[in-house]
Amino acid sequence: RIPTGGGKTWLAAKSVQLVNTHLLRSDYSVILWLVPSNAIRKQTLKCLKDRQHPYHAALREAGPVTVIDLEEAKSVSRATLETSTTVIVSTVQAFKREDTEGLKVYESNGALMHHFDGLTSEQRAHLMPDNGSGAIPYSLANVLRLRRPFIIVDEAHNNRTELSFETLARFRPSGIMELTATPDTEHTPSNVLHSVGAGELKAEEMIKLPILLATEPDADKCLANAIARRDELHELARQERQVGANYLRPVVLIQAEPRRQGVETRDVDWVYARLTGENFGIPADEVVIATGEARGLDEIAEKYDKGILDENCPVKYVITQRALAEGWDCPFAYILVSMAELRSSTAVEQLLGRILRQPDAQHRHNAALNQSYAFVVSRDFGATAASLQDGLVNSAGFNARDAADFVAPATSEQQHLDFGRPGARAVARPVVVQLPEKPAMRSIPKS
Repeated sequence: RIPTGGGKTWLAAKSVQLVNTHLLRSDYSVILWLVPSNAIRKQTLKCLKDRQHPYHAALREAGPVTVIDLEEAKSVSRATLETSTTVIVSTVQAFKREDTEGLKVYESNGALMHHFDGLTSEQRAHLMPDNGSGAIPYSLANVLRLRRPFIIVDEAHNNRTELSFETLARFRPSGIMELTATPDTEHTPSNVLHSVGAGELKAEEMIKLPILLATEPDADKCLANAIARRDELHELARQERQVGANYLRPVVLIQAEPRRQGVETRDVDWVYARLTGENFGIPADEVVIATGEARGLDEIAEKYDKGILDENCPVKYVITQRALAEGWDCPFAYILVSMAELRSSTAVEQLLGRILRQPDAQHRHNAALNQSYAFVVSRDFGATAASLQDGLVNSAGFNARDAADFVAPATSEQQHLDFGRPGARAVARPVVVQLPEKPAMRSIPKS
């Protein structure tokens, strides 16, 4: 159990050498690395294959390593599996179905036939027959059953159903390591081997805390406040760059309201028009939309070598609803703006983790660049703070005490409204009104 921003992927890569040495006692192994979405699959695969990336460096501690996707695995050679630790990165959905018919990984494949030469009767007994004919297919699933892979399950809280467990069991795994910020503790409890607190991550300079919260009922003022804060952070980053710090361009993540037919809402189009129109005059190339229909971040990733982190990328504002819940990792994201009141933690809990990662996992000289910021269109500061705290617990993996400590008022005026914070209290002061004459109390109705 590691909170958001704690380096779960790096930890998994680092664990491969330990698995080979201490669990499997083998020079090489097959690692089946399962992720919950295609976006995360692409991101993980890219990093694990990149020889300059820390993830790949961690993998190489296990010796020769081959990283492949599912399509490449369907033609993987026996020699590859026997001369290197082979990491197969895939979504869970590629294997997950009650009826396996139609899933390519369970179908016979001539390119894998040589894996089944010279098997003993004991090895053949462990192979999975075809559902229809009963014959033994030369399938990738059966290759995996022969190799008894060690399985890494990323975002494991998404895979707690009976079907999920049946799917994992089909591979005859030598072991399973689950990684999650929020392990199941009730229905199908996870075997939590180790739990990391948010305070530890902050001490290691891995996450930006506290989250400084400001509420403002006027949506335009809320946007204006967020833009002003981004400009302040940008200037601080520019000054630090002049004395040797790494490049940093603070990014604002704006959660728009969903569209509702016949009702005017602060939806994606409304926010985009406000930002790029005469209200704020932000250049269009500095704003990107990332929703189910508009995948602006995919275009940015293709256009620039380092995606949104690239020095040549101009993007400073990302407008979304929920599309960034998984698979988007941007340490430059400093500010979360929500156009809707947070009546429940589910409104922002998936997006909240996107602004927590500390650039370069190293504190900047200026303290303002080591914090996160949230601006919410709301009249109720206390309820909004409580929703953010719930989001940190339910989605980012914080414990309740950490969450209470790490959401703080951005202004001294709102400090008195944070009733849930230890030591906070409202101070009532008498108001004296001078009257020109004594009121006629008898003329005031009793009801």
